[in-house]
Amino acid sequence: MDILHIDNELVVLQRSATELVIYCRLAGIVVTISWPTHNGVKIKAAGLRAWLLARGLFIECFCGFTSHRTEPKPCRFVVSKVTGDMFGFCHYAQARCPFKINFTEVHDTCLLTSEYPDLPTLARGQAPDMDLLLVAFTLHGYHHDLAPHFEGYAGEHNSGYPAGTHQLSGPLLTRRPSNAHASRRRRQSSPYLRYQQQVPASNARYLEINDLPPRRLVQTAPARVPARSANADAGPSRIPMDSASGRRGIETEGKEGNMLQKLIAGQGISEGLIEKCSKCGCLFTASALKGHIKKCLGVIDLS
Repeated sequence: MDILHIDNELVVLQRSATELVIYCRLAGIVVTISWPTHNGVKIKAAGLRAWLLARGLFIECFCGFTSHRTEPKPCRFVVSKVTGDMFGFCHYAQARCPFKINFTEVHDTCLLTSEYPDLPTLARGQAPDMDLLLVAFTLHGYHHDLAPHFEGYAGEHNSGYPAGTHQLSGPLLTRRPSNAHASRRRRQSSPYLRYQQQVPASNARYLEINDLPPRRLVQTAPARVPARSANADAGPSRIPMDSASGRRGIETEGKEGNMLQKLIAGQGISEGLIEKCSKCGCLFTASALKGHIKKCLGVIDLS
């Protein structure tokens, strides 16, 4: 069944909202959800689909209102080659509903964010308790509001759906989505600003987005591998060592550098290279963990 004539109020709300407004099959209504973050930094719009896939999650388009649970309707992620913006469209190539989100704009304007600690990645082999999320949501009475904030929810989990259900991408589009509702969007300053990409107009306007590897989900500085000095055999006099701790630091850096080189060469992760933060559960190299712990635990460095 086509639902091109879905309640116009919901369409206007979704396209003019500064937050992420989606259809939630779990609650049976349209809800507002928090933008996912990693270590306090918003996931890039280009990495949102990969973030969802890594956790077995998917966002449905409005066609989900009329489809059976055995036939979920994940929306399609498409990137514009005109602006570089990431969009979400109807499940079907020939749209049957007016679902449309400019994820890049929402990334820049949204204030609601979450680390989603209760939505583990598939690698952990644990499925989130979606029923518990719904109970908490219902008890607060939020379902009576228009597009209420559903805390802890970031999409449907594929464990409750037919095998193979996942967030879609593409297909190629040859038109530019209308910006009829753009003037409704509230503009505001944000620490996460996007930059326009200059792309030749002759290129296809939209391109199917490729899955991004997990390491590209957030904007982080590339790890620097210590280089070996050409004069490394000239003796210790080449390196100033003011104390025993200084020598240990240099030895640790060199050892970690060798382990990183082995990892790059495809020889696997050496024991002692990666350590886990006891508070947030994130993994770091041994040297990086020391600095992270101070920030994570709120330790003030007086040195």
